[in-house]
Amino acid sequence: MCYDARLLMWLSDVKLLGRYQGRNGRIEIVECSWDGTRVYFEEGVRQSQATPDGESVFTYVKLMDELLSRSEHILVLGCGGGNLATRLWRLGKKLTIVDHNPISFVLAHRYFDLPDELPCIVADFREFVFDDLTYYDGIAIDVGGPGFRFTDEFDAETCDAIRARLAPGGRIVMNVTVSNDIDPTPDRIAARLAGAELRTWIVDEQGIEDRNAVIACVPEKTLGSQAALDRVIRHSHERWAVRRGRSRGRDLSFESR
Repeated sequence: MCYDARLLMWLSDVKLLGRYQGRNGRIEIVECSWDGTRVYFEEGVRQSQATPDGESVFTYVKLMDELLSRSEHILVLGCGGGNLATRLWRLGKKLTIVDHNPISFVLAHRYFDLPDELPCIVADFREFVFDDLTYYDGIAIDVGGPGFRFTDEFDAETCDAIRARLAPGGRIVMNVTVSNDIDPTPDRIAARLAGAELRTWIVDEQGIEDRNAVIACVPEKTLGSQAALDRVIRHSHERWAVRRGRSRGRDLSFESR
């Protein structure tokens, strides 16, 4: 697996495909010769890793795909390598993609086979959801980068605006970075996104520091096909598990530990 840009550049079987300057810092695209996957690094942080035709190796992307299986018209906030959007498009979904970094769209098309026909909007995701008038039955959120603070960016007002873009029966699925097992970030954001209308679930990998976790805010009493989620988790050889969101208030107050 490819984890750190500085380490990768020392390996003889890794090829640098391009180096670019984005709004959040330097972006490097490298190709791993042992499996052919391409990695999108931003300031040394691995943002995407996928085959040249855009199939992600990240379990969290595959989980988001499955959790959005009931949705047909999806707003995707965040691009990176575009792997989530590419997969959803191949599943027949109607998409709109928003990212504030225009070069991400260029690189997703050039290196990760993001389909040309997808609408790509350059905008800050917060400004977009406050101004947008369209309703979606699915909202996928995969934003972040160097210095990104999830609890600040996803304050109660922003989460209310995101939820206001949902059509009846719609759902929100979000990737969030978790520092450790006692990090309250996913539960706090889940409660804000869900409001009083949606139920919250967290798909997480306990015991791993600086990991991804997936938030799901859905109208149903169940999360969906447990068998389908189990298949994704089982094929990953990782320790993902599904739990209910712990926060039931609209905005749980606590201090980060």
